[in-house]
Amino acid sequence: MSATSYETAKAQFQTKLEEWNWAGQRASRQNILEAFLELAIANGFNSVSMRTIANAVNVKPPSLYSHFPDGRDEIVAESLRWHFHRFGVALLEAVAPATNAEEFWDAMVRLHFTRQVRLPESNLWDLLVATDRMAEVLPKDLRAQVDEWVALHEQMYEAAARDMGYADPAEHVKVVVTLLEGATRWASRDCTDAELEELADRAVTLSRAILGVDFGSGTQ
Repeated sequence: MSATSYETAKAQFQTKLEEWNWAGQRASRQNILEAFLELAIANGFNSVSMRTIANAVNVKPPSLYSHFPDGRDEIVAESLRWHFHRFGVALLEAVAPATNAEEFWDAMVRLHFTRQVRLPESNLWDLLVATDRMAEVLPKDLRAQVDEWVALHEQMYEAAARDMGYADPAEHVKVVVTLLEGATRWASRDCTDAELEELADRAVTLSRAILGVDFGSGTQ
């Protein structure tokens, strides 16, 4: 039996994740990446210097260069890759039990929504991507990688939607992703797990409703 389109999209996404062997990363290196993300969330992306990162991990600034010879730009790039990798691993785990496109779609929405609410670095990622699209703050090669990651993620949504019977869902998927990326506008970070589950149900319902909207382009 040939793979359905959502299974193919999932395989492509997984292949991209496997390009990085994070299992071999030293704990000290990962601590630096975590520190950068936390500082950027707390104080703003542009305010994070090599000195502030060094202070956060309790090392001298020159020691950072033994882990990241290219300095801050390399830390920024690797922190984005690290965030995407963790998101991707969690996403693949979430969709693994799905036996059809509907379950696959719902699992993607739930995972996306809950991480947006619970993990501040998810919003930092979205902010960096949005800022780069307007002001091109990222290095050119990193921008190309980010664009590829975003495309692979959205392709998983689009593939599931097509398997669910929606002929041309690309525009609908962009609306759904925008809704989920704004999750903290309508879901408090302080909500209980039970409240979060109810809100995730609402996110699934809204996402399905968006798929059914006629945008005047011939889609279902």
